[in-house]
Amino acid sequence: MGAGQKRSDLQANARAKLDDAILLLENGRYSNAYYLAGYAVEIGLKACIAAQISAETIPDKAFIKGILNHQFKTLVGLAGLAGLLKDEENNDQIFATNWALAAQWEPDARYDAIDPMSAQLLVEAIASPTSGVLKWIKTHW
Repeated sequence: MGAGQKRSDLQANARAKLDDAILLLENGRYSNAYYLAGYAVEIGLKACIAAQISAETIPDKAFIKGILNHQFKTLVGLAGLAGLLKDEENNDQIFATNWALAAQWEPDARYDAIDPMSAQLLVEAIASPTSGVLKWIKTHW
């Protein structure tokens, strides 16, 4: 993630990563589909965090350092969405399952050979139009 990205740039980038993941999945490129789908979530959460930053203040050093991490749980907390995430998981079991799948993603997946089923499950969990992870993130960015 480049420094100085606008929230709208992050939003567009998250959507593009998921679109690319879908194309890769459809073309049998499972490892890369998996990898990019996870980045759609990470970048989407960073768009949510960007909405929390005021132009007139310098954020705390720990806050800035936290933004540079790839752990979804940390990013959800920095975005102020932990309670809302828990509520959504409690209200929508399919979303809870989708979130659990997405939360297993790590950037080191770029080194792994991902099987077709794992790639499909992750991409669908993130892209689902009804209970998808990115759909939920979009309501908060």
